Amino acid sequence: MEKSNSSRRALGGYAWWIYAAAWVPFAGFYALALTTTKTLPPERALIAGFFYVVPIALFGIGVWWLSGLLERRRANALTIVLVHVVVGATIAFAWLGIEVAQIAAQTGFSGAWAAAQAFAGFQVLDGFFVYCVLAAGSHAIRFARSLREEQARAARADALRMRAELAALRGQLNPHFLFNTLHTLTALVSREPNTAEHALERFGDMLRYVLDVKRAAREDVTLAEELRFVRDYLSLEQLRLGDRLRVVERIDPDALDCVIPSLTLQPLVENAIKHAVAPRVQGGTIELAAALDDDSLMLEVRDDGPGANKPDVDAAVGMGLRAVRQRLETRYGIDASFSITTAPREGFAVRVSIPAHVGTVLMPAPSLAPPREGTTIPA
Repeated sequence: MEKSNSSRRALGGYAWWIYAAAWVPFAGFYALALTTTKTLPPERALIAGFFYVVPIALFGIGVWWLSGLLERRRANALTIVLVHVVVGATIAFAWLGIEVAQIAAQTGFSGAWAAAQAFAGFQVLDGFFVYCVLAAGSHAIRFARSLREEQARAARADALRMRAELAALRGQLNPHFLFNTLHTLTALVSREPNTAEHALERFGDMLRYVLDVKRAAREDVTLAEELRFVRDYLSLEQLRLGDRLRVVERIDPDALDCVIPSLTLQPLVENAIKHAVAPRVQGGTIELAAALDDDSLMLEVRDDGPGANKPDVDAAVGMGLRAVRQRLETRYGIDASFSITTAPREGFAVRVSIPAHVGTVLMPAPSLAPPREGTTIPA
């Protein structure tokens, strides 16, 4: 916060130097006009130009302060206009008074009065116009700055929200899954110790993956890593669900090195198990697909469950699916797509398309050869 405040003060000082420099051309133009119309020597014309713009520049500082005061007090539009009309008229007449005083200092009061009668109306209108330009510019600059700050706050809020949802996803091995898995492993220890040992290794690999991603604050993993994690997850679910859970993969080997946001597939798979497999006596089949399409990586998780009405799904999408979609939209913008296809008794499919990118990740991808199309992952 202290660093931010010091940066803001430095930028503020820089802006005032720019403001002062912006008046230099006006002083030069005025001096040039005096040298051509009144044949004043250049040095006197420059001095006259300087004293001409200094009052206006000082008025501008006052206008800036006044516009800030009105905004801090949240004045409505009518109040702002009325205040500026009154202050603008006052400053216009004050500027006229300064001009008359300067003339009086050179020619006397009578000469200044005679000159004032000739240019007073134009001088007041000119002063009021200059004030309006300064006021409009002040409010426009403040509005643009507040808009940028609002956008920055919104971006920070969105980033914090996405970070919280990502943290939730990283910890999404929910208690039911953990308790069910531990209960299943406990039963297996005495009955099938070899299977229990193998399952414990996969359970440890899952926890290690989540902890490594969280500890390193990794946003990206390879598709191979994510699939390894998903397969461990499915193998443990198959311990609980048995033959009721069937998994088929169609994975393009060329896609395994593509980088994707961590924990992109697991929430989609968990959603399919929760709604399409676990509640049904006959269970169901989950299909995982990944392929390259030109410059895009296409991912799909499909099940043959009961499906649902699309409007009902859009209104009731859970946190996992919503967080995945929002992460992809925030990360890739219009280059990403997230679509759901479903209907009653026609299953449920989630399709994801993101730019295909091969990059460097923090831990090496495991050796992973995809099963042949149509095979079932063993428990």
